Amino acid sequence: MRSKKVAYVATVYAHLAAFHLPFMKDLQAQGFDVHAYASPDHRKEALIANGLECRDITFSRNPLAFGNIQAIRALTERFKAEDYDLIHVHTPNASVVCRIAAWLAGSRQVVYTAHGFHFFRGASRANWLLYYPIERLMARFTDVLVTINKEDYDRALKFPVRGESAYIPGIGVELAPFRTNLAERSRKLRAELELSEETLIVLCVAEMNRNKNQGQLLRSIRKLTDAGIPVVGVFAGTGDAEEAYKQLARELHIEPQTRFLGFRKDAADLICLADILALMSHREGLPKVLLEGLAAGKPMVVTQVRGNRDLVSDGDNGYVVPVGDVDATVAAIQDLYRNPERRDQMGRSSYRQADGYSLDVIKEKLHAIHAKVIDRKG
Repeated sequence: MRSKKVAYVATVYAHLAAFHLPFMKDLQAQGFDVHAYASPDHRKEALIANGLECRDITFSRNPLAFGNIQAIRALTERFKAEDYDLIHVHTPNASVVCRIAAWLAGSRQVVYTAHGFHFFRGASRANWLLYYPIERLMARFTDVLVTINKEDYDRALKFPVRGESAYIPGIGVELAPFRTNLAERSRKLRAELELSEETLIVLCVAEMNRNKNQGQLLRSIRKLTDAGIPVVGVFAGTGDAEEAYKQLARELHIEPQTRFLGFRKDAADLICLADILALMSHREGLPKVLLEGLAAGKPMVVTQVRGNRDLVSDGDNGYVVPVGDVDATVAAIQDLYRNPERRDQMGRSSYRQADGYSLDVIKEKLHAIHAKVIDRKG
C-alpha cells in the first residue's frame, strides 16, 4: 500500500516555519508524510525538529532568473518520483516554478496560497506588466487558488483557474497567548524597556525595509513629541533598512523616544504591552501582526492598503491613514492619546473581531480545501 504524501513548497524554509507549521503538523497527524521544499536558511532546523523532511531547492526571487530552470528540473523529478496526493505552494516566485514542475510531472493536486499578489490597486506599472500576466497563465495549472484578502479574491475570481478560487482570511492566530496574564507580562516589559506608566507605547512589529515604511511612524513620533505627548515608538524586527531607520531617528533627534529591539521571540508580549499597534506599509497581504492585534484587543493605526483595510475599519477599531501622510498619522495617534475611552472602545472592537480569524477557524477552512483536492486524486 502506497504511503500518503504531501509537499509544502516556498521560496525559503523561514516562510514555512513561521506561517505554516501548524497546518503541516496536522497533515502529519492525519497520516501523511509531509516534505518541505525551499531554499535552506536558519529556520530549516525548526522544521526538522518537528519531524518534517526538508528537501533543499534553490529558488531565485526573480521569476525570470535563469537559475529557476534548475529548480524546475529538480522539482519535476521529485514530483514524478513521489506522486504526491497534494502539493501546496506559497510565495510568488516559488509558486511559478512549482506549478510548472507539477504540470511537467503530470500532477493535478496543486494548491497555491497567494499571500498578496504583487499587482494590486496602487502597485507600480512594472508590477502589473510582469506579475499579472504570469499569474493569469499560472492559474491554468492551479487546482485551488487561495487568496487571503478581499481585493485579491475579487481579482482571482476572474482568472482562468483550472479548479477554483477560494478565500481564507489569513493564516490564523492562536488567541490564548494574547489573553492570559497580561498585567504581569506588561509590567516586566515596561521595566525592561525603561518605560513609565505614563508613556504612550506605539508598537510596530515588522521587517525593517522600505515596504514596511517605518519612516512614516518615526516622523510622526517627532511631531507628537513636539506636541508634548509622552510617546515612545517601539520597533521589533530586522532587515536591510534597519540602520537607515536608526540613522533617521538620530537625525530627527528622537532617540530617547524610540526603542529598536531587533529580532524578538516575544512578539505576543510586546503586542500585549502596546497601547497602539501601528503598521505603515506600502503593500500587505493580510498582516499577521494585525491579526495578533485583534486577538490582544488593541486599537490600530494603519495605512490605507489592501490587507490592512480588511482588518481595521476607520473609526471602529482604529484609524486608517494614507501612505506617506505623517500629519494624518499624528492626528490619529494624538486622538487616541487624548481619548482613553475611545482607545478602550476601539480595543474592544478589535477583540470581538478576533474569533473569526482564530487558528482553529482557519484550519477548518484549509482542511476542507485539502480534503477536496486529495479526494479528487483518489
